Amino acid sequence: MTTDQRFVESPPLQGIVAACLTPFTADGEVDLPAMERQIEFVVGDADAIAIAAVEASEHSMLDARERRLVLREGARMVAGRKPLILGASSPRVATVAELAELAVTEGADYIQVLAPRRPWGGEPEPSELLGYFQAVQSVSPLPIVAYHNPSCGADPSVETWGRLSELPAIQGIKESSRDISKIGRMIETVQATGNVAYLTTMQPLLTTLALGGAGGAMPPPGTRIGALVKNAIEAGDLDTARDWQRVFNTFPALWSAYGLPPVMKSAMRHFGVDLGEPRKPYLSVTDQDHIRIGEFLRSAGVIDSGEHHPEHQ
Repeated sequence: MTTDQRFVESPPLQGIVAACLTPFTADGEVDLPAMERQIEFVVGDADAIAIAAVEASEHSMLDARERRLVLREGARMVAGRKPLILGASSPRVATVAELAELAVTEGADYIQVLAPRRPWGGEPEPSELLGYFQAVQSVSPLPIVAYHNPSCGADPSVETWGRLSELPAIQGIKESSRDISKIGRMIETVQATGNVAYLTTMQPLLTTLALGGAGGAMPPPGTRIGALVKNAIEAGDLDTARDWQRVFNTFPALWSAYGLPPVMKSAMRHFGVDLGEPRKPYLSVTDQDHIRIGEFLRSAGVIDSGEHHPEHQ
């Protein structure tokens, strides 16, 4: 393939992208029945679904066989009901190529690829990132969502993202800085001037949508809150959108010391969807904090399906 190839035509990315977590059994095995319950939970709230695409999915804790199993079975469970993004991140382009071929075989619409650090550590030069994504573009039959997560990968400048957004294969950018000034510049640089969908995450979702960004990607049950924000904006009810966005001011931030997967897995249990614990040796939230997370979600009205406004008095 060449860099001017025509890629598989995919539906546009917008709204709420559910970044699915990876469930594990008590023995540490991938729990496929729990994965299916998770997908049934998010399908009503999400505008697209991503499998093993973000670091919160714990995909780096999976071996090669498990990773392909999660991608393949997750695609089967989505069954074409929503646009599908399958994770293909690796600093090794040959691995990205293998996962991209699996993704197109399983009916995915996009692959998501983390902007990597140098394999030996350190921030890559802009030319190195451009060369990396050009190489990925040359081997992928699917369009790419370029993924920014500075805790695990590279942290390119807005100008570098602008150069990357000019690659025909890059049709989405999922950016995780939560920096309001950067979000505005990113929207103007990568989305307002072209066809690249700009996605952020939970905390700046309302700002992103108000400024003209495409939406946000988040793990469940953040998807439930995110959908309430998006739906209120679409209904022209900014007050309600603002109230629901305020839930993200506290959740999951109050429990951020655990990291995102333990908090979101705890939260999902309060919705009746048990995704197990983080894969060992990493720890779940304490029983006490698990109770507090549930109390917060109930007091905010999230567990009641958004039938009343959240209270933050």
